[in-house]
Amino acid sequence: MTVAISQEGGFGLAIEIDGVASMVAAGQGSLANPFGVDVNILRGYIVPSVESTGSANLGIGVTTAAAKATDVLNDDDMNGVGIGVPINCFANDPGAKTVTVPAIWTAAKYLTFTASATLVGFVGTLYLEVLRTTEENA
Repeated sequence: MTVAISQEGGFGLAIEIDGVASMVAAGQGSLANPFGVDVNILRGYIVPSVESTGSANLGIGVTTAAAKATDVLNDDDMNGVGIGVPINCFANDPGAKTVTVPAIWTAAKYLTFTASATLVGFVGTLYLEVLRTTEENA
């Protein structure tokens, strides 16, 4: 796996991303919902710490373990990114996303990471702000 939760708080996650050469759906990694209940992903941004050596687009979304989705990030280029400069996930071409904000991460689904080409060399942290669904708050 090339993605892993590095920090979990009451309303958010920090997920470390280390790019690999895989171009298959969810080939960069997938994470099961760690909350055990449905949550709404309200905001997300990536802070790159190392630029990709390849020119790859990264898509991030909620789906099954081995599929591609773009609920959170719709295929944004990770080559030529500003190191330390946040990339706002939901602002990136919202019309082409799988669903609109908020993205609903159900207890049975995965957050998947898919690259269009090699993402070798890329390192970054995805920060997500989440809120439990209304039913879970009751």
